[in-house]
Amino acid sequence: MIDTYRDKQIDRFINNEMAPEERAIFIRELETDGELQKQVKLRGLLAEAEIREAEKEAFRTLTGNSRRKHLRRLWSSAAAAIVLGILFFVGNSHRYAPAEIFLTYYTEPVIEPSRGGNETAAILHTASGYLKQERAQDAIALLTPEVLSSEYSEEAEWLLLCAYLYDNNREKAKVTAEAISRKDGLYATEAAAILKQLNEKYLF
Repeated sequence: MIDTYRDKQIDRFINNEMAPEERAIFIRELETDGELQKQVKLRGLLAEAEIREAEKEAFRTLTGNSRRKHLRRLWSSAAAAIVLGILFFVGNSHRYAPAEIFLTYYTEPVIEPSRGGNETAAILHTASGYLKQERAQDAIALLTPEVLSSEYSEEAEWLLLCAYLYDNNREKAKVTAEAISRKDGLYATEAAAILKQLNEKYLF
């Protein structure tokens, strides 16, 4: 018997009973929540087994009627397609949430004001502080094109990548990580590893 709100949500998702807005919210959560992905996958497998058992029970006495046998095949295929679609979605979801990758790779850049860009250095120190305060959007706002093209471009790009990761902005993080990894700079190796994890998916 299902007792929890989360279990009911999962069943309503699998059974396609959610309103479009609720389903869209659930899917966004599913893309970044590894534990929820596991729960949906397990429930999908259980649902498939239940469908097979119900099919056998419901059509056990109908094997002699060709029209009913045809309906049986159609019903079975449709039910299996729904379950397999859910399992494929979960199996093809991203393995790592960007915020999880941030926790693995983030290191605070060393910003030396001796390069002559004291104002830019101060901006980067502030952006770095915003990340510590969980204010990724404020950090992103400071990392303007002028800052990114300054003498501190490597540190600025790294902070921007980390801010996108913290903000769970996968697409912008991928673009930034790819740009950094192409350069022979301080953070090229880390950016390449981050890009790999951003693209990695569950496959089965």
